[in-house]
Amino acid sequence: MNKEHHNFLFDDKQTKKIMRKARFWSTIKMIGITLIVTPIVLIAFWYGLRHLSLNSAQKVSDDIHLFNEISAPNVQISNQKYDDNLLGGKIITTTYKVLGDQHRPYIWTPIESDYNLFGTLTQTYISKSIQIEGSESLAETHQLERFNDYTGDREMFFYHPKISYDQYKDKISELKQLENNTLVELAISFDNAYSFDEIKSKLPTEVQVDWWWVDAYTDDTLDFFQQGQNTIPANYPYIYGFQSEQSKPKPRRSSSNEVDTFIRNIELLRESKNFEWETNEVYQALIGENGNLETSDVKIIGAVVTGTPEQLQLLQGKSYIKASTFGVISNQK
Repeated sequence: MNKEHHNFLFDDKQTKKIMRKARFWSTIKMIGITLIVTPIVLIAFWYGLRHLSLNSAQKVSDDIHLFNEISAPNVQISNQKYDDNLLGGKIITTTYKVLGDQHRPYIWTPIESDYNLFGTLTQTYISKSIQIEGSESLAETHQLERFNDYTGDREMFFYHPKISYDQYKDKISELKQLENNTLVELAISFDNAYSFDEIKSKLPTEVQVDWWWVDAYTDDTLDFFQQGQNTIPANYPYIYGFQSEQSKPKPRRSSSNEVDTFIRNIELLRESKNFEWETNEVYQALIGENGNLETSDVKIIGAVVTGTPEQLQLLQGKSYIKASTFGVISNQK
Protein backbone atom coordinates (compact mmCIF):
# COMPACT_ATOMS: atom_id res chain seq x y z
CA MET A 1 0.00 0.00 0.00
CA ASN A 2 2.75 2.35 0.93
CA LYS A 3 4.64 1.38 -2.21
CA GLU A 4 1.60 2.07 -4.36
CA HIS A 5 1.09 5.40 -2.61
CA HIS A 6 4.74 6.27 -3.22
CA ASN A 7 4.46 5.43 -6.92
CA PHE A 8 1.34 7.58 -7.16
CA LEU A 9 3.12 10.57 -5.61
CA PHE A 10 6.06 10.02 -7.92
CA ASP A 11 3.84 9.88 -10.98
CA ASP A 12 2.01 13.02 -9.89
CA LYS A 13 5.21 14.97 -9.41
CA GLN A 14 6.60 13.69 -12.67
CA THR A 15 3.42 14.66 -14.49
CA LYS A 16 3.50 18.20 -13.05
CA LYS A 17 7.15 18.52 -14.03
CA ILE A 18 6.41 17.39 -17.57
CA MET A 19 3.43 19.77 -17.76
CA ARG A 20 5.51 22.71 -16.54
CA LYS A 21 8.18 21.87 -19.07
CA ALA A 22 5.57 21.60 -21.80
CA ARG A 23 4.01 24.94 -20.80
CA PHE A 24 7.45 26.54 -20.76
CA TRP A 25 8.29 25.40 -24.27
CA SER A 26 4.79 26.26 -25.43
CA THR A 27 5.25 29.77 -24.08
CA ILE A 28 8.66 30.04 -25.76
CA LYS A 29 7.10 28.83 -28.99
CA MET A 30 4.25 31.38 -28.75
CA ILE A 31 6.71 34.18 -28.01
CA GLY A 32 8.80 33.12 -31.01
CA ILE A 33 5.78 32.99 -33.29
CA THR A 34 4.60 36.36 -31.98
CA LEU A 35 8.03 37.90 -32.54
CA ILE A 36 8.03 36.62 -36.11
CA VAL A 37 4.36 37.22 -37.03
CA THR A 38 3.81 40.60 -35.34
CA PRO A 39 6.30 42.56 -37.49
CA ILE A 40 4.87 40.89 -40.60
CA VAL A 41 1.32 41.84 -39.59
CA LEU A 42 2.38 45.37 -38.68
CA ILE A 43 4.26 45.80 -41.96
CA ALA A 44 1.29 44.45 -43.93
CA PHE A 45 -1.06 46.73 -41.97
CA TRP A 46 1.25 49.71 -42.59
CA TYR A 47 1.45 48.98 -46.31
CA GLY A 48 -2.34 48.55 -46.44
CA LEU A 49 -2.91 51.93 -44.78
CA ARG A 50 -0.23 53.50 -46.95
CA HIS A 51 -1.84 52.15 -50.10
CA LEU A 52 -5.27 53.38 -48.98
CA SER A 53 -3.83 56.78 -48.07
CA LEU A 54 -2.12 57.16 -51.47
CA ASN A 55 -5.29 56.11 -53.29
CA SER A 56 -7.27 58.63 -51.22
CA ALA A 57 -4.77 61.37 -52.04
CA GLN A 58 -5.04 60.60 -55.75
CA LYS A 59 -8.83 60.56 -55.56
CA VAL A 60 -8.93 63.95 -53.81
CA SER A 61 -6.39 65.32 -56.29
CA ASP A 62 -8.55 64.21 -59.23
CA ASP A 63 -11.65 65.77 -57.65
CA ILE A 64 -9.82 69.07 -57.08
CA HIS A 65 -8.77 69.08 -60.74
CA LEU A 66 -12.32 68.34 -61.89
CA PHE A 67 -13.87 71.02 -59.68
CA ASN A 68 -11.32 73.55 -60.91
CA GLU A 69 -12.43 72.69 -64.44
CA ILE A 70 -16.04 73.73 -63.70
CA SER A 71 -15.27 76.78 -61.56
CA ALA A 72 -12.25 79.04 -60.86
CA PRO A 73 -12.41 81.83 -63.49
CA ASN A 74 -9.16 81.81 -65.48
CA VAL A 75 -7.38 79.82 -62.77
CA GLN A 76 -5.46 76.74 -63.83
CA ILE A 77 -3.55 74.16 -61.80
CA SER A 78 0.20 73.93 -62.29
CA ASN A 79 1.21 71.46 -59.58
CA GLN A 80 0.07 69.63 -56.47
CA LYS A 81 2.18 68.72 -53.45
CA TYR A 82 1.16 65.93 -51.09
CA ASP A 83 1.81 65.95 -47.37
CA ASP A 84 0.25 62.62 -46.49
CA ASN A 85 0.18 60.40 -43.41
CA LEU A 86 -1.53 57.13 -42.54
CA LEU A 87 -4.76 58.86 -41.55
CA GLY A 88 -5.07 61.35 -44.41
CA GLY A 89 -3.07 64.43 -45.22
CA LYS A 90 -2.91 67.77 -46.98
CA ILE A 91 -2.72 68.71 -50.66
CA ILE A 92 -1.23 72.06 -51.63
CA THR A 93 -2.40 73.06 -55.10
CA THR A 94 -0.41 75.76 -56.88
CA THR A 95 -2.28 77.74 -59.53
CA TYR A 96 -1.74 80.33 -62.21
CA LYS A 97 -3.70 82.56 -64.58
CA VAL A 98 -3.25 82.85 -68.33
CA LEU A 99 -2.68 86.33 -69.74
CA GLY A 100 -2.89 87.06 -73.45
CA ASP A 101 -2.54 85.01 -76.61
CA GLN A 102 1.06 84.15 -75.72
CA HIS A 103 -0.31 82.26 -72.70
CA ARG A 104 1.89 84.09 -70.24
CA PRO A 105 1.45 82.42 -66.83
CA TYR A 106 0.74 84.63 -63.83
CA ILE A 107 1.25 82.94 -60.46
CA TRP A 108 -1.97 82.88 -58.45
CA THR A 109 -3.20 81.82 -55.03
CA PRO A 110 -2.28 78.33 -53.73
CA ILE A 111 -5.08 76.23 -52.29
CA GLU A 112 -4.61 74.01 -49.23
CA SER A 113 -6.97 71.06 -48.82
CA ASP A 114 -7.15 68.59 -45.93
CA TYR A 115 -8.51 65.09 -46.51
CA ASN A 116 -9.05 61.97 -44.42
CA LEU A 117 -8.02 58.34 -44.89
CA PHE A 118 -11.12 57.58 -46.94
CA GLY A 119 -10.54 60.30 -49.55
CA THR A 120 -13.02 62.86 -48.25
CA LEU A 121 -12.13 66.55 -48.14
CA THR A 122 -12.42 67.82 -44.57
CA GLN A 123 -11.34 71.43 -45.02
CA THR A 124 -10.17 73.75 -47.78
CA TYR A 125 -8.32 77.00 -47.16
CA ILE A 126 -9.24 79.58 -49.82
CA SER A 127 -7.82 83.07 -50.16
CA LYS A 128 -10.24 85.86 -49.26
CA SER A 129 -10.49 89.27 -50.85
CA ILE A 130 -9.39 92.52 -49.29
CA GLN A 131 -12.18 95.01 -49.87
CA ILE A 132 -11.58 98.72 -49.64
CA GLU A 133 -14.36 100.35 -47.62
CA GLY A 134 -15.78 103.72 -48.47
CA SER A 135 -19.45 103.51 -49.37
CA GLU A 136 -22.64 103.52 -47.35
CA SER A 137 -24.74 102.26 -50.24
CA LEU A 138 -25.41 98.52 -50.24
CA ALA A 139 -25.48 98.46 -54.03
CA GLU A 140 -22.14 100.25 -54.22
CA THR A 141 -20.63 98.01 -51.52
CA HIS A 142 -20.97 95.00 -53.80
CA GLN A 143 -19.11 96.90 -56.51
CA LEU A 144 -16.13 98.15 -54.53
CA GLU A 145 -12.73 97.04 -55.77
CA ARG A 146 -11.49 93.84 -54.20
CA PHE A 147 -7.87 92.72 -53.96
CA ASN A 148 -6.44 89.25 -53.59
CA ASP A 149 -4.92 88.81 -50.13
CA TYR A 150 -2.09 86.64 -51.52
CA THR A 151 -0.96 88.53 -54.63
CA GLY A 152 -2.44 91.98 -54.04
CA ASP A 153 -4.02 92.00 -57.51
CA ARG A 154 -7.52 93.15 -58.32
CA GLU A 155 -10.22 90.51 -58.13
CA MET A 156 -12.77 90.46 -60.93
CA PHE A 157 -16.50 90.38 -60.33
CA PHE A 158 -19.50 89.81 -62.60
CA TYR A 159 -23.04 91.12 -63.08
CA HIS A 160 -25.85 88.64 -63.62
CA PRO A 161 -28.10 89.68 -66.55
CA LYS A 162 -31.30 88.82 -64.67
CA ILE A 163 -30.48 91.22 -61.81
CA SER A 164 -31.13 94.95 -62.13
CA TYR A 165 -28.26 97.05 -60.74
CA ASP A 166 -28.36 100.75 -60.01
CA GLN A 167 -24.95 101.14 -61.61
CA TYR A 168 -22.51 99.15 -63.74
CA LYS A 169 -18.72 99.27 -64.05
CA ASP A 170 -17.29 99.95 -67.50
CA LYS A 171 -13.57 99.25 -67.34
CA ILE A 172 -13.32 98.77 -71.11
CA SER A 173 -13.53 102.55 -71.47
CA GLU A 174 -10.48 102.89 -69.18
CA LEU A 175 -8.23 100.62 -71.26
CA LYS A 176 -6.93 103.56 -73.29
CA GLN A 177 -5.35 104.90 -70.08
CA LEU A 178 -3.08 101.85 -69.78
CA GLU A 179 0.28 101.45 -71.49
CA ASN A 180 0.46 99.03 -74.39
CA ASN A 181 3.22 96.95 -72.73
CA THR A 182 0.73 95.61 -70.17
CA LEU A 183 -1.42 92.49 -70.15
CA VAL A 184 -4.93 92.90 -68.82
CA GLU A 185 -7.43 90.44 -67.38
CA LEU A 186 -11.00 91.62 -67.87
CA ALA A 187 -14.30 90.17 -66.67
CA ILE A 188 -17.13 90.95 -69.08
CA SER A 189 -20.79 90.41 -68.18
CA PHE A 190 -23.30 89.99 -70.98
CA ASP A 191 -26.72 91.60 -71.28
CA ASN A 192 -28.41 88.25 -71.74
CA ALA A 193 -27.82 84.50 -71.67
CA TYR A 194 -26.47 83.16 -74.96
CA SER A 195 -25.75 79.77 -76.40
CA PHE A 196 -22.05 78.97 -76.63
CA ASP A 197 -21.93 79.15 -80.43
CA GLU A 198 -23.95 82.38 -80.52
CA ILE A 199 -21.72 84.32 -78.14
CA LYS A 200 -18.53 82.99 -79.76
CA SER A 201 -19.70 84.40 -83.08
CA LYS A 202 -20.30 87.83 -81.50
CA LEU A 203 -16.87 88.29 -79.89
CA PRO A 204 -14.02 89.64 -82.03
CA THR A 205 -11.69 86.83 -83.12
CA GLU A 206 -8.68 88.94 -82.05
CA VAL A 207 -9.82 88.85 -78.41
CA GLN A 208 -8.46 85.99 -76.30
CA VAL A 209 -11.21 84.32 -74.23
CA ASP A 210 -9.81 82.35 -71.30
CA TRP A 211 -12.95 81.37 -69.38
CA TRP A 212 -16.72 81.23 -69.97
CA TRP A 213 -19.22 82.00 -67.20
CA VAL A 214 -22.26 79.71 -67.16
CA ASP A 215 -25.70 80.65 -65.85
CA ALA A 216 -25.95 77.96 -63.14
CA TYR A 217 -28.15 79.71 -60.57
CA THR A 218 -31.58 78.75 -59.31
CA ASP A 219 -34.42 81.28 -59.10
CA ASP A 220 -34.13 81.31 -55.30
CA THR A 221 -30.46 82.23 -55.51
CA LEU A 222 -31.15 85.02 -57.99
CA ASP A 223 -33.94 86.38 -55.78
CA PHE A 224 -31.46 86.55 -52.90
CA PHE A 225 -28.88 88.32 -55.10
CA GLN A 226 -31.51 90.79 -56.33
CA GLN A 227 -32.38 91.93 -52.79
CA GLY A 228 -28.88 93.30 -52.23
CA GLN A 229 -27.94 93.84 -55.88
CA ASN A 230 -25.13 91.38 -55.31
CA THR A 231 -22.40 91.10 -57.88
CA ILE A 232 -20.66 87.72 -58.17
CA PRO A 233 -16.93 87.82 -57.28
CA ALA A 234 -14.54 85.65 -59.27
CA ASN A 235 -13.36 83.95 -56.07
CA TYR A 236 -16.94 83.23 -54.97
CA PRO A 237 -17.28 79.52 -54.05
CA TYR A 238 -20.34 79.11 -56.26
CA ILE A 239 -19.38 80.55 -59.62
CA TYR A 240 -19.32 78.06 -62.47
CA GLY A 241 -18.03 77.89 -66.00
CA PHE A 242 -15.23 76.35 -68.01
CA GLN A 243 -11.83 77.11 -69.44
CA SER A 244 -11.73 78.22 -73.06
CA GLU A 245 -9.79 76.19 -75.57
CA GLN A 246 -7.96 79.44 -76.43
CA SER A 247 -6.43 79.56 -72.94
CA LYS A 248 -4.55 76.29 -73.45
CA PRO A 249 -1.11 76.47 -75.09
CA LYS A 250 -1.56 72.97 -76.56
CA PRO A 251 -4.69 72.01 -78.53
CA ARG A 252 -7.01 69.50 -76.89
CA ARG A 253 -7.01 66.08 -78.51
CA SER A 254 -10.54 65.22 -77.49
CA SER A 255 -13.20 65.51 -80.19
CA SER A 256 -15.79 66.90 -77.75
CA ASN A 257 -16.21 70.66 -77.43
CA GLU A 258 -15.85 72.71 -74.26
CA VAL A 259 -19.54 72.55 -73.33
CA ASP A 260 -19.65 68.76 -73.60
CA THR A 261 -16.51 68.54 -71.46
CA PHE A 262 -18.13 70.83 -68.89
CA ILE A 263 -21.19 68.55 -68.72
CA ARG A 264 -19.01 65.44 -68.46
CA ASN A 265 -17.02 66.94 -65.57
CA ILE A 266 -20.22 67.78 -63.69
CA GLU A 267 -21.51 64.24 -64.11
CA LEU A 268 -18.19 62.77 -62.94
CA LEU A 269 -18.15 64.96 -59.83
CA ARG A 270 -21.73 64.06 -58.96
CA GLU A 271 -20.49 60.51 -58.43
CA SER A 272 -17.84 61.65 -55.97
CA LYS A 273 -18.10 62.32 -52.24
CA ASN A 274 -16.23 65.58 -52.72
CA PHE A 275 -18.08 68.62 -54.14
CA GLU A 276 -21.23 66.52 -54.36
CA TRP A 277 -23.47 69.27 -52.99
CA GLU A 278 -22.03 71.94 -55.30
CA THR A 279 -22.29 69.85 -58.46
CA ASN A 280 -25.82 68.70 -57.62
CA GLU A 281 -26.81 72.35 -57.24
CA VAL A 282 -25.29 73.14 -60.64
CA TYR A 283 -26.97 70.13 -62.19
CA GLN A 284 -30.40 71.04 -60.81
CA ALA A 285 -30.00 74.66 -61.96
CA LEU A 286 -29.04 73.61 -65.50
CA ILE A 287 -31.20 70.61 -66.36
CA GLY A 288 -34.01 71.16 -68.82
CA GLU A 289 -37.64 70.14 -68.63
CA ASN A 290 -36.78 66.62 -69.78
CA GLY A 291 -34.73 66.09 -66.61
CA ASN A 292 -31.42 65.67 -68.45
CA LEU A 293 -28.44 67.97 -68.78
CA GLU A 294 -27.79 68.65 -72.44
CA THR A 295 -25.63 71.04 -74.44
CA SER A 296 -28.58 73.32 -75.16
CA ASP A 297 -29.15 73.79 -71.40
CA VAL A 298 -25.78 75.51 -70.94
CA LYS A 299 -26.08 79.28 -71.39
CA ILE A 300 -23.19 81.74 -71.28
CA ILE A 301 -23.64 84.99 -69.34
CA GLY A 302 -20.07 86.28 -69.15
CA ALA A 303 -16.42 85.61 -69.85
CA VAL A 304 -12.85 86.37 -68.83
CA VAL A 305 -10.79 87.88 -71.63
CA THR A 306 -7.10 88.80 -71.57
CA GLY A 307 -4.69 90.66 -73.81
CA THR A 308 -3.12 94.04 -74.38
CA PRO A 309 -5.21 97.20 -73.90
CA GLU A 310 -5.21 97.65 -77.68
CA GLN A 311 -6.59 94.15 -78.27
CA LEU A 312 -9.28 94.47 -75.61
CA GLN A 313 -10.43 97.88 -76.87
CA LEU A 314 -12.05 95.97 -79.72
CA LEU A 315 -14.81 95.24 -77.21
CA GLN A 316 -15.63 98.94 -76.85
CA GLY A 317 -19.25 99.72 -77.70
CA LYS A 318 -20.39 96.10 -78.07
CA SER A 319 -24.08 96.13 -77.14
CA TYR A 320 -24.07 92.60 -75.71
CA ILE A 321 -21.54 93.60 -73.01
CA LYS A 322 -23.42 95.04 -70.03
CA ALA A 323 -20.46 95.59 -67.69
CA SER A 324 -16.72 94.99 -67.32
CA THR A 325 -14.27 94.87 -64.40
CA PHE A 326 -10.49 94.59 -64.12
CA GLY A 327 -8.60 91.63 -62.77
CA VAL A 328 -4.83 91.25 -63.05
CA ILE A 329 -2.94 94.05 -64.80
CA SER A 330 0.64 92.98 -65.45
CA ASN A 331 3.66 94.50 -67.16
CA GLN A 332 4.86 92.23 -69.99
CA LYS A 333 8.57 92.77 -69.28
